[in-house]
Amino acid sequence: MLLLGAGAAGVLAACGQGSADEVVLTNHLGEKVRWGSLNGAPRALFFGFTHCPVICPVTIFELTDAMDKIGENSLVIDFVTIDPERDTPQRLREYFTGFGPRVRAYTGAADAIARLARVYEVTYKRQALEGGDYTMDHTATVFLIDAHGRTVDVVAYGSPPDVLQSRLRSLIPGGDKA
Repeated sequence: MLLLGAGAAGVLAACGQGSADEVVLTNHLGEKVRWGSLNGAPRALFFGFTHCPVICPVTIFELTDAMDKIGENSLVIDFVTIDPERDTPQRLREYFTGFGPRVRAYTGAADAIARLARVYEVTYKRQALEGGDYTMDHTATVFLIDAHGRTVDVVAYGSPPDVLQSRLRSLIPGGDKA
């Protein structure tokens, strides 16, 4: 379990920085979005895919549940697919409808997603399954990003709910005093 907490900002200073701001993706509404334009509000970032049987839906559920429990409506979740072949804007829209308006989902050209994944040090690989289908192996880390677009903390898959709630709360200005 990866739990960085206090002092993580220095370790994560370069994570997500550099060329990430210029990456252009397509959101679940079919609109082009420049990554840097998302700065201005704190958010949780997760790379995954909609055909994932467990880790991705559980992570999104746990994030939305934690946000509900801390009573925070200003935080959002940015989900970036690592499977643009299947995760079209329409597929993302249909999939994330059940998670509510806090989840913003993005797809795009494979090279744009790869560029963004590299700056967050996310790895992923397509794995063939029987019958011609495939799955995606990938990093299952949630990146906590402040309003300035800086990665200030990370939370690993399977972290206890109270840790996730505390980490999300710390993203909110004055939230670490709650």
